Amino acid sequence: MVAPLALVTKDLHEQWELLRAWLDELPDDLSDAPSSLPGWSVADLVAHLGRSLDALKACEPQPADTEPITLGEYLGGYAPTADRMSTVTKELARTIAGDPLGALDELAEKAFARLDELSSAGEDAVVLARRGPILLRDFAMTRLIELVVHAYDLARELPLPVPVDPTARTLVAEALLDVLRRRSGADVVIGDETAWVKLASGRLDWAEGVARTALRPGSLSDGTPDLSGLLPLL
Repeated sequence: MVAPLALVTKDLHEQWELLRAWLDELPDDLSDAPSSLPGWSVADLVAHLGRSLDALKACEPQPADTEPITLGEYLGGYAPTADRMSTVTKELARTIAGDPLGALDELAEKAFARLDELSSAGEDAVVLARRGPILLRDFAMTRLIELVVHAYDLARELPLPVPVDPTARTLVAEALLDVLRRRSGADVVIGDETAWVKLASGRLDWAEGVARTALRPGSLSDGTPDLSGLLPLL
């Protein structure tokens, strides 16, 4: 089931508000500490949240007959540009080091204002994003995926509640399952949403995902097939 733009937008706002409030609770001396992502500090990861939202501001509306790439195709473009993404993120982290959360607030405000502008074109609006033309609702979903996945990354080593909105988690888990099904044709369903999101994003390996029942066989399946060769999805 494809989530409508209004629902994705609503949960993008709610996930951001939850995560942003959580960031206020981080100790001041934590910014230079290593994050759960190899080679990235907590400050780098926080800056990446801003860059993820800022991508909305850069989107441009496209003609109605523009053929969009799919959500799965867009997510598949992440890995080849990982080095470039890391460089730009670290540059942003250095730029906003004086007031990272203030900079984050400014980026978020402009991003959500741009999303509102673009949404006026309707449910089937196509925008030109960084990796090509894509339905606005799919691009908004990529932003929600970013916020949910990196919320888990930020909370991984900290004794604080995980800042993931349950509805946002469900939307992200279902969107990632749809990508997997389209790529594999596998008859599987979600067993544990958190484990599945982490498995799909490379935060768990296949054996760990199986142990946590991230996926279960569907009603017509004889068992859960080995999908390790298709993971992570992004």
